Amino acid sequence: MCIFADNFLLMAESAVFTQQFDIQSHHIGPNAEVNLQYLLGCMQTTADMHVDSRQIGWNDLHAKGCFWAIYRMGLQIERLPRKYDRITVNTWANPPKGVFQPRSFEVFDQHGNRLLRAQSLWLVLDDKEFRPQQVEQIIGTDLSYLIGAQDSFDIPLKVPMTTGEPIFPMVERTVLYSDIDTNHHVNNTNYVRWLIDSIPADYLKSHQIRELILNYVLQARLGDRYAVSTIPMTDGRLNTTIKRADSDEEFCKITTRWSERSGEMPAPQPSQK
Repeated sequence: MCIFADNFLLMAESAVFTQQFDIQSHHIGPNAEVNLQYLLGCMQTTADMHVDSRQIGWNDLHAKGCFWAIYRMGLQIERLPRKYDRITVNTWANPPKGVFQPRSFEVFDQHGNRLLRAQSLWLVLDDKEFRPQQVEQIIGTDLSYLIGAQDSFDIPLKVPMTTGEPIFPMVERTVLYSDIDTNHHVNNTNYVRWLIDSIPADYLKSHQIRELILNYVLQARLGDRYAVSTIPMTDGRLNTTIKRADSDEEFCKITTRWSERSGEMPAPQPSQK
């Protein structure tokens, strides 16, 4: 990962916060596209640096007995970055809604073409009982320095209910030490890796991901046994549930939309913003 300090200094005073990342060979998968987990990590890093620059980051909230946690995220993907792309991640906050802090993202390549846009909801949780706190009570009532736009992208954030038979074999695994983060639970980006690892290679070789909706339900911890099951929906999307292997308790729910791969990658579209 390559983070440019000049951008940090330049954008620290702006409500739209920007970071750049270079996609290296160890960030990509068999299809020569960036691993989704790494891409989500770039977005999370940019959001973290944004709040850190305003003294409401992890250390600041930890001193108050709280921490930021992502609740839901929706992505619309035009093209995944490829090896040696230099991507720019823009993020800004939207006005808080009770316990929810919305945050928007856009990602561009080195030519200024938009690769994806995303909308997310974040919570401030106390570190004892993990209960949501009123955002403004923790970080103050004047959030104008964080607000980059009064409206957010119209991207679905809720995974719909569905029933049916799994399209792929169910996968069961155990949460490992490398899955957890400084909050001692599974980092949110790892659920995407679990999703990808549960899909047969032939499907991944022949399909491209276009939409992704993530709903985080329960924190998985070291040693938990989890199961990944994917059910097709009537509109062609796939619904994936990650839950405890020995109960119906859900850790994460994910909806994805895929398109068949063609010989040529679709041309990225310039931003309309």
